[in-house]
Amino acid sequence: MSDFVQSLADVIPSHLRNEVERELRLGFHANRVKASADAQQIAVFHNANEAKAIEGVGQKIGSIPADAYHYWGQRLGYECWDDKQFMTEFFHQNPETAVRNRVKRTTVNGAIFSASGHLMT
Repeated sequence: MSDFVQSLADVIPSHLRNEVERELRLGFHANRVKASADAQQIAVFHNANEAKAIEGVGQKIGSIPADAYHYWGQRLGYECWDDKQFMTEFFHQNPETAVRNRVKRTTVNGAIFSASGHLMT
């Protein structure tokens, strides 16, 4: 155990150590469950609404929760988000974060129509 962690442990009264340990474990688990639920809600939204491409930016391929972004960024370096292989594996392991409902366009005489037949502006 590092000196810093040991000094923190020494400050906690012995009768509270088990409660502090339990809170740290459950608090972490609660955050993890909440992040998963949030990602699933975002997935429902993205699957119900078409994701449009933004000129100069490109097509949206996913919605990364902030906790996951910073967790992996700090663990592997933030350049991991530029790595296609990492992104493929991330979306495979976290399918709720991938955008699957993309705009499908049809062009007729220069007018662009969505898959539902509506004129897109």
